[in-house]
Amino acid sequence: MNDFTFAILKITVAVCAALVTVYLVPYIDSLKKDRRYAAFLEIIDVAVRAAEQVIGEGKGKLKKSEVVSFVREWMESKGLKITDAELDQLIECAVYNMREGF
Repeated sequence: MNDFTFAILKITVAVCAALVTVYLVPYIDSLKKDRRYAAFLEIIDVAVRAAEQVIGEGKGKLKKSEVVSFVREWMESKGLKITDAELDQLIECAVYNMREGF
């Protein structure tokens, strides 16, 4: 292999490595985040439905505190973080979906 061919090969490998770093790695990371987010939404949905079944109708504040407690414990075990406002919105969304039959 002559010097010119080797130089072209080095440049090609460097460009491929840069493209993988710029495009492929963030894409794979976004897929992982999407799966993690979907699992998180599923946990909230299950917690809301379980609270409704176990505690019953009414007693909204008690059910919400139970759901928040359960979700926070689950998140801590997975090393995830969420703000109180985000968690509140997701719980309200799960409640709405449950009531609408989704």
